[in-house]
Amino acid sequence: MFSIDNSQYLRSGFTLGKGSKLFQDIERDIIKIVFWDKRVTQSQLVAATKIPQQTVSRLLKGLTQSHVLRQTDEMIPNPKGKPGFGIELNPDYAYTFGVSILLDAIGVAVMDFAGNVIATKFSEMDDMSIAHALEAAEALVKALSEECKLDDTRVLGMGVGISGFFSSMDGKMNTHHMLEEWSQVDIVDIISNHFKLPTWVVNDGTGAAAGEGVAGVGRQYKNFVYLFVSSAFGGGVVTNTEVLRGTYGNAGELGDMLPSKIYAHPNLELLKRILKKNGVKFSSIYNLHEEFDPDWPGVEEWIFKVQDSFDLVATCCSALLDAEAIILGGHIPKELAEMVIPRIDVYAQFRRGAKRPMPKIVVSGVQKHPVSIGAATIPLRELCL
Repeated sequence: MFSIDNSQYLRSGFTLGKGSKLFQDIERDIIKIVFWDKRVTQSQLVAATKIPQQTVSRLLKGLTQSHVLRQTDEMIPNPKGKPGFGIELNPDYAYTFGVSILLDAIGVAVMDFAGNVIATKFSEMDDMSIAHALEAAEALVKALSEECKLDDTRVLGMGVGISGFFSSMDGKMNTHHMLEEWSQVDIVDIISNHFKLPTWVVNDGTGAAAGEGVAGVGRQYKNFVYLFVSSAFGGGVVTNTEVLRGTYGNAGELGDMLPSKIYAHPNLELLKRILKKNGVKFSSIYNLHEEFDPDWPGVEEWIFKVQDSFDLVATCCSALLDAEAIILGGHIPKELAEMVIPRIDVYAQFRRGAKRPMPKIVVSGVQKHPVSIGAATIPLRELCL
């Protein structure tokens, strides 16, 4: 994950405070709890943050007056005292855009301040050059802004998910060969200059993992590994609700666990080749959720070829990270994921009649546009949570 200091692009609806921060650390502690719990009381915030009640009351008053938070009419029971009014985020306080730059497509998602996905748009493309991709992304952003009647002054920032890995600490990426023009250039500078918004860039698998943690089943787990099955195979790691970045921003490059001459990479290009050999065609991997038939000839062959790969990756992730869950996502159809999961064997030593606790292996809850939805969470995570 990488961003330059592009706070000069912050829209007029927001004001930076002390230390050029949108929120002070103590305010972020409160916003973070409300974001993940969705609705809390003042007494619950005091208990969770260990901040004195008078200070919490003062902070809540300021955040409410600035329309970051709002009080609900609903009273929430308190097992240890009187019920209190609910406190929740004001969804209209801010909006974020997420842009996915895939091998042959551009996607855009818009998310509100509470982490709700408002709308998405997607366009498959033949030309993924910088100029053409920016033109397509701009058209999608404009269409979403008009359809959703967004207040431009309340757009907080833009996240970008792209296929590739970071080359060094400077934020430049070694992108897939189909995104040649995007390789070793300052993507953040290009995007932020074009859209005049604070911008962050992540790998597509990391972005999808970030989105799963906010808008998918990943929200149920503080620690999970996300397997990104798409044109290629990768992933992302979320620990204690935070996206794990690593030294260079490449944490979650799960495909590198699989030597290509030994293990078949479990990607959808391999599935496409096997199905084509068996006379089955589909329009694109992005439409597989609607078109997939589990009885297609070749489906079982793909599962057989990639089963050992899933076993190895899941075992490594479980042993190294002790995750609560392993989430199978990306652009893999839900029905196919449900066929794969029962066959994944996570190895663990058997001692005194028991194994160590195993992660749950589940299907992603974000079935369409996982990268753009995930990218839209990045400005929220970076500036507010």
